[in-house]
Amino acid sequence: MGSMHRHHRLITSPVQTEVGSILLAGLHLFGHGVNRSGKARVFDGAALVLVTRGEGVYKDAKGKKTPLKRGDAILVFPGVAHWYGPQKDQIWDEIYVAFDGPLFSPWFTSGLLDPEHPIRHLGEQIDAKSSWLLLWIEQFAELKSQAKQIQAMTSLVQFLSEVALGEGFVQKQNDDWLNRAKGLLSYDLKGNIDLERVAKDLGSSYEAFRKRFQAHANQSPMRYRNERKVEAAKQMIRYSPQVSNREVAEALGFSDEFHFSKRFRQIAGMTPNEFRTSVK
Repeated sequence: MGSMHRHHRLITSPVQTEVGSILLAGLHLFGHGVNRSGKARVFDGAALVLVTRGEGVYKDAKGKKTPLKRGDAILVFPGVAHWYGPQKDQIWDEIYVAFDGPLFSPWFTSGLLDPEHPIRHLGEQIDAKSSWLLLWIEQFAELKSQAKQIQAMTSLVQFLSEVALGEGFVQKQNDDWLNRAKGLLSYDLKGNIDLERVAKDLGSSYEAFRKRFQAHANQSPMRYRNERKVEAAKQMIRYSPQVSNREVAEALGFSDEFHFSKRFRQIAGMTPNEFRTSVK
């Protein structure tokens, strides 16, 4: 089977209103960031990108080079040459929305947001934030009335303010540890995971790691990883319905389609086929 990279453009052309425009929006699954070449690009508008799986780096023409991981948000400033993506031969998932116009521009041009600090660390908030943004994009794509589009844009501005200026800007120590643990557990969902190695990477014994994770996440490390697998499967089924259950199982490292279906039902409360039907 070829590359599993899926780029789902949910808003494919600019939606313009009197107060602003949504230029593009969508998500990358098993993606490679801006491009595989590592060549910087310049974007006329602004954008918000949420990294929901994997690790990588952000670089720009101002000399900024910042490591990225699951739970990070990237603020793309107009006219700033930049590149972001996973390391060579690695992949990640991201949700993005690009915008411009009077409603959005002051955030990026008035000094309210500093291009010297384009990264925000959302930590545990990433699941809730990414779910909200993806749902917003899906709903916005269906709007026909400009009045409703403007109303939706104002809610996006509020969301942007929460990401850029909210509590996620500074993480507490436990949040940082848990985010790192979740990132390691979410890495390479297809491969086998060595929980002893994860614990070692976090500077603790397996038993100490397991207990601390359980205390902060209210679930075991393996349960969390299985939930990430099922969530990735849901995204593949929802946005690539032509991909079979067998292909999804293979892409996410399940031993076979039966094992995949059983685990999916345990986590999601329905079979993969029932989920397919529910999102048609």
